[in-house]
Amino acid sequence: MEEKLLKHIKTSIRNRESFHEQIPQVGKVVFNKVVPYFFLYRIPYSETKQSMISDLAKSQLSSIIFKYESDAVDQWIKDIALTIKEEFGSCLIVEIWTETTNNDDISIYVAQKVALPLVEYIHKNIKLEAPDLSSNIIKQRKTPNNPHYKPLFSLNQLQEDNIYLIGLGVKNSFINAAGDIFPLLERHFRESMSKTLSRTFFEYLRLYTNLNPAKFKLNVHKEITPNIFEIDKALLAESQRFDFLMLVTPTNVQEAWQTFKNNRYAKAPVFQYRPMPIDPDLVKRNLYNLPIEDIHDPNIAYLFRDKRRELDEMMSMLDDRNTPDFVHGSLQVFGNVSDKLMHVAEALITVIENNNVKSIKSEDKINAQQFAQMATAEIEYLKSQHPELNTSVRVRNDVSGVMVNRGVLNISSNYKITKERAEALIQHEVGTHIATYFNGKSQSLQLFSLGVPGYEKLQEGLAVFAEYMVNGLNNERLKILAARVICVRHMLMGNTFIDTFSMLVEQYCFTEDVAFLIAMRVYRGGGLTKDAVYLQGLIELIEYIREGHDINILTIGKIRKDYIPIIQDLIQRGYLRQPAVTPRYLSKAYASRLDMIKKEGSIFKLIK
Repeated sequence: MEEKLLKHIKTSIRNRESFHEQIPQVGKVVFNKVVPYFFLYRIPYSETKQSMISDLAKSQLSSIIFKYESDAVDQWIKDIALTIKEEFGSCLIVEIWTETTNNDDISIYVAQKVALPLVEYIHKNIKLEAPDLSSNIIKQRKTPNNPHYKPLFSLNQLQEDNIYLIGLGVKNSFINAAGDIFPLLERHFRESMSKTLSRTFFEYLRLYTNLNPAKFKLNVHKEITPNIFEIDKALLAESQRFDFLMLVTPTNVQEAWQTFKNNRYAKAPVFQYRPMPIDPDLVKRNLYNLPIEDIHDPNIAYLFRDKRRELDEMMSMLDDRNTPDFVHGSLQVFGNVSDKLMHVAEALITVIENNNVKSIKSEDKINAQQFAQMATAEIEYLKSQHPELNTSVRVRNDVSGVMVNRGVLNISSNYKITKERAEALIQHEVGTHIATYFNGKSQSLQLFSLGVPGYEKLQEGLAVFAEYMVNGLNNERLKILAARVICVRHMLMGNTFIDTFSMLVEQYCFTEDVAFLIAMRVYRGGGLTKDAVYLQGLIELIEYIREGHDINILTIGKIRKDYIPIIQDLIQRGYLRQPAVTPRYLSKAYASRLDMIKKEGSIFKLIK
């Protein structure tokens, strides 16, 4: 092996310059970013490369994959580790190999007591990411090493040189006796390990060095595989070919209401929908032609696969629009109504109806044009924080109510709203839906403006919470949110539109026009369960805030709550940045209302 090449590698480390070096007849050294650790895979000379481990290496910032017979190569690895130690003050090596002797899927070897917290961290994260994989910590007196090669350092050398070395022995539980690979099990194994190792390396930076982990974020435009951006762009393009809510929302709501009213509420309304602008089968073909399997970063691959699955299910729903099968797809995409949520909704209405405090109803209403002016002013408030924010407000006659579509606010031309509710709805639509759209759009990955799969629950919960923050969430609004949940359950039980409408009027005392709109939203398209997520999202958000979590991170884009660990990981590694704009309702002027939720938050505390 040439000393010139080793010298180049060491110089690159000292200059903090990323490098990819292929070494003839030996392997490769890849540092996507110069960091004080590396992943080591020494392939037994008599064996072939294990693709799972090789792909695992590709998902890390730095890795060495070698296959050799000469002991001189050991010195190369040691020189690289020592150079890293000289540059950063310490170095962590995680060496991995395959083994067949242990019963566990993953054996974690450690000899240095000082490295035990890292080993326990790996063990804990494996259990978190893959409870089905068995793992065990093996403490020993000698330096962990691939049994086909000599140990790189003695324990004394590790201590003297401030180098930490951890061994991972993995069992090929995803390969059967005939040597056939089970691809889904292999991917699960690789991605679980990749997430665990990425977190471990950052935990090492935090606990074992004086370095700022933020300095080791990726430069996303220089150090990320181009196909990530290509697939992100392709997913965005396919999503922009249609607007799901527009396509499943009737275009003749006012006409249908008048006909329903003229028929004395005895004949179910007939809803009309926009023509389908796409062929769902072609969209599905395009989605599954995307080479997501080539992405080695497990979090990004998971996000993309999850979004592709959701778009696939939405295509099936559009194909089944206005048929009995539509509701089955809705259950897959938006979920069901749990018994617990149903009980909360019923209790909420009972408490509101028995509340002695009567809200003062304002008869003073503003029209669509006046509401549009208010929305435009709020957009200017956001734009003052991020001048690149560019959107519009449209008053049109082919929409019902108010909705945001790709950052644009659409208002029905015959829309009217009371002044007391107008500001709350501005924060709902502009302060949440538009703000999170543009925060997502300012990210390197456009998926976060498009919306991760299942984002609606958190998004709508946050939007309703915005209404509370500006003191605009009244009892009537809470009652409607609860009624939506009850109506979705009523629809799923096989009741007709007229059955549900009558229940709202007779049992829950809604006026006929309000009952019609609630029922229309639930029965549109063939049965849409989406309206249950507003109350569920609000309840979960209140719990999230009470637990002391940061609400600001929720505005980073259109995300869902269980994605937050992934979001934090992507921020830490440089894929994502902090939100570009902060909604007005999260400013200091409204901090006291947020503090109340932190101290004694409950959905029932929101009742006035």
